[in-house]
Amino acid sequence: MSLFLDGQRTWNDFLEYKLLNYEKLRNFDYGPNNKSSVSRLSPYISHRLFLEYELIKEIKNYSQIDKSKKFIEEIYWRIYWKGWMENRPKVWNDFILKKDYEYNKDDYNRAIIGKTHLYFFNSWVDELKKYNYLHNHTRMWFASTWIFNLGLPWQLGASFFFKYLYDGDAASNILSWRWVAGLHTKGKQYHFSPSNLKKFSNNRFNVEKIDQKPILLEEENELELDDEIYKYNMKKQSDYLILFENDMHAKTLGKIFKKYKKVFVILLTNEQRKIKISQEVYDFKKTIVAEFASHFKNVEIIDVDLFEKKMENIKQFDLIYPSIGDNNDFINRFKISNKKIIFNLVRDADLFAWKFAKKGFFKFKENIPKINEYIFKAC
Repeated sequence: MSLFLDGQRTWNDFLEYKLLNYEKLRNFDYGPNNKSSVSRLSPYISHRLFLEYELIKEIKNYSQIDKSKKFIEEIYWRIYWKGWMENRPKVWNDFILKKDYEYNKDDYNRAIIGKTHLYFFNSWVDELKKYNYLHNHTRMWFASTWIFNLGLPWQLGASFFFKYLYDGDAASNILSWRWVAGLHTKGKQYHFSPSNLKKFSNNRFNVEKIDQKPILLEEENELELDDEIYKYNMKKQSDYLILFENDMHAKTLGKIFKKYKKVFVILLTNEQRKIKISQEVYDFKKTIVAEFASHFKNVEIIDVDLFEKKMENIKQFDLIYPSIGDNNDFINRFKISNKKIIFNLVRDADLFAWKFAKKGFFKFKENIPKINEYIFKAC
């Protein structure tokens, strides 16, 4: 079965059988073989096989929206993270540039192979590597254990997630780790108790005590807002279009592709990435790209060397904006070194939602009705 069809089956199953119980069950992790408490849609959403706003509209058509508010709110957390990062791109730049970490190398090596003194943490490492996925509540436990129990830098933990998670996009991953560390909401760290672990792991993990180090993390510099993203739109400005694997929404992009002579899809290898990914994650992305490209006559999957050669005589091109992260860094390096003009195409719904993501989530949440009204009118 194709990944898109698998994602569609997962979505249909969630709508039919799980949506109305989501709020009650969402914090329970019953183990990797029991998917009854969550949607398991994040690998598909992070590559935009399913567009966040389309999912919200579909929920509205399928169910009473007030009974689905919690799941819709979780979709909006993803939109909020993306917008918050776009408003503060320095967070990504600091993340990839910082190298001078102080930590115990032996503790780190034991952590990444799942050989620590904490059997529950070791179990999560094994699960992450085997399934390329972790339940969201478990990700919070994992990050808290990594930072406050093992005493390791949060940045290395976020990089570890990037390596193995199918859904490891820059904003959701980095900002979730920062939230646990107490950097996103100043001084508010995430710690968990043995009773919390026991209850929400469905009694799979039972410990008497969880030792946590008194670690206080602070920003070295103030994170200023950046409004560069709001200069863009979705208007065609050249004959060639570029996109990456993190926006593969065939329904909306197919309408755009008809306007272009040629559309190129680039899939970066670890050679071009600052944050490395595992072979399994690369293969997952490669499959998504291949399935996507097979639906369109003028779409070509292209590696970096061939891309540079084909672009030699093309001075400008449009880009489906890939958001802050490795893909965006690569194309900006290419633009500068080859003296190209690139026009970023950014979805209208993203631009509308992101302008509300300049502060905390609860401020953003106040504006969800406005965003809903906007996307429902655009239906």
